[in-house]
Amino acid sequence: MLVLSASFGSLFGLGFFFLVRPGALIKRIAQLRSRLEHGMVWLIRRAQTQHRADLAIVGYQASEMVTRKLTMMLVASVSALGLIVLLGALAVQVSMTLALVILLSASAIGFFLPDNQMRSKAKTRRQDFLHAFSSYLDLVNVLLAGGAGTETALIAAAEAGDGWSFAEIRSALTRARSSRRSPWAELANLGAAYNIVEISEVAGSVQLAGEHGARIRLSLSARADSLRHRHMGEIEAEAQSATERMGIPMVLLFIAFIALIGYPAVNLVLESF
Repeated sequence: MLVLSASFGSLFGLGFFFLVRPGALIKRIAQLRSRLEHGMVWLIRRAQTQHRADLAIVGYQASEMVTRKLTMMLVASVSALGLIVLLGALAVQVSMTLALVILLSASAIGFFLPDNQMRSKAKTRRQDFLHAFSSYLDLVNVLLAGGAGTETALIAAAEAGDGWSFAEIRSALTRARSSRRSPWAELANLGAAYNIVEISEVAGSVQLAGEHGARIRLSLSARADSLRHRHMGEIEAEAQSATERMGIPMVLLFIAFIALIGYPAVNLVLESF
């Protein structure tokens, strides 16, 4: 009740002040709007700097990401405020400090939750891209073994697959042809834009092999095998982690069973004192 009284009292006082001096209200609104615009610009630039690769691979704009963060923060704050009001209506004593902690915690969670979701989605898309890229290298290797040229094999292998990963590879090859650059250099730029180091390493090693007259097919085969083994290792690690997590409910059930069996004896001992 103390929190509700303070909140309603503050709102009443502000309303009365701006009713008496309406010019101050217009000035405050203009100042608040200017600060909000500067804050939005700062948040957008910060998102572009810190989450450039994640935004690129997920397909979000920085302004869209900032809007999502502010919306989630507003929703979390309103939910926390509703919880505080509900507790006050149920005659639960909520101090001002506890209410402030709940409100700030909910706002922080709502503000940073989209970042965590975007990083998780970006990690998944990077894994999918690496899996598709290893398949692409296998296709290029098969076409090179059949006697196709390097550029022909790259283009034909990209057109053989579907999905967003192969679409990005085709776009990179199209940019390389239109700008008359090496396709491996454009693929390296793609890996740098999405923060996928393996693609840049493959492109650099194959380009180096081509410059020194080495066999590109052997280099591609080795890189494809390396990516495949790494992907299989990640899948096995995730499966093992899921298997270990499946044992947690059994352990908790066993602990609850022991507590249920031992409660009468413990209760009897405590009552004897």
